[in-house]
Amino acid sequence: MPTLKFNSLDVNYKISGSGPLLILHHGFGSWGRDWHRGGWIEALEKDASVLIFDSVGHGLSDRSHDPEDHTVEQRAAVVNALADEYGSEKYGFVGFSMGGRTGLELAASSPERLSMLAVGGMHLLPATTEADRFERRIRVLRSGRAKSIEQPDGDRPGNDPLALAASHEALLQWRGAEGRLASHTAPTLLFCGEDDSHFPNAMESAKAMNFEFAALPNTNHDDTFFSSREAVDSVAKFVSNHLI
Repeated sequence: MPTLKFNSLDVNYKISGSGPLLILHHGFGSWGRDWHRGGWIEALEKDASVLIFDSVGHGLSDRSHDPEDHTVEQRAAVVNALADEYGSEKYGFVGFSMGGRTGLELAASSPERLSMLAVGGMHLLPATTEADRFERRIRVLRSGRAKSIEQPDGDRPGNDPLALAASHEALLQWRGAEGRLASHTAPTLLFCGEDDSHFPNAMESAKAMNFEFAALPNTNHDDTFFSSREAVDSVAKFVSNHLI
């Protein structure tokens, strides 16, 4: 994968397909290459130049232990830097879970860059609405008991628990996007599994902002990303209709 130098951090990325730029941001603990699972890349690269990347703290990108390198605002800045590297002022964005928060931050802080936005398994509210769950996971990650969160596989080393802990700590700093999207005008889709704990807030967020919403029956959070054909088809149709 090529590498973007962002401040002092190396961010690995890859581009496939042809057409307008579409940047995909994975969720917590995943890699850019995980978009191949479930058929996302095959479906989306028909209409776009699809850019996948390993977010800071994940995959082959730098695994900083400093929470300031993992803030949602920093993640949004990395996305804009990747678009600049590609040479595109505007781009489409698809983000899942943690990547969905990044997309909503882009909609709040640099809406002029987005031609369309699709957010999976996430909503407008800050992570502090789930502070207890985040803090429990941070304690486990910092305890040394989480080394099995992902086993090494070929050129894919296991995740770094301390980098993931820093990522969670940074997510708790994000203020959310509620009340911050007055300048966001790009077509937007929220999609979420009906068995996902985020579903009620995702549905309410879509309703409040008059976003399109795709409810995925009998689908939980992980399955939305890894194995939902309905999720892929909903996003691919949205991208085909709105990416410019």
